[in-house]
Amino acid sequence: MIISRFAALYTAAIVLFSSPAFAASTSYEDALKSSSELYEKGQFQEAIPFAKQALALAEQEVGTDDVAFAGLLDNLAALYEAELRYVEAKPHYQRALDIRVKIYGAKHPEVVKSLINLALIYDALGDYRTAVKMDARAIEIIEISTLQGA
Repeated sequence: MIISRFAALYTAAIVLFSSPAFAASTSYEDALKSSSELYEKGQFQEAIPFAKQALALAEQEVGTDDVAFAGLLDNLAALYEAELRYVEAKPHYQRALDIRVKIYGAKHPEVVKSLINLALIYDALGDYRTAVKMDARAIEIIEISTLQGA
């Protein structure tokens, strides 16, 4: 399941990085690609420096209040999560959530992924109360989106 989550995050990051803001540079793509390849081989620890490099390059190119940056935070957090380093994953997932809330608003469907990621981390850390709160927020957004789409 973790590998499929990372593959989905990687694909989303590639789509986000195909924006004109990233067209001038391929170095972030190289770092992201290297990170993904290592992840898929189960070499999580080796992938982390590449994920950090992609994040640092994105910070310089698009800034820290960008959806693409949030996607890279998710990627790094997923690597830590795969290594069972939940304490290190948590702030990256939280920062990605904060960025999405700032960009889209607290009730937007794009926020759901971040809430679910954090719920899984809180669950793994044994903070079940907070995990349930995150899940409840995600369900509320899904229900609102479903009603609006009906």
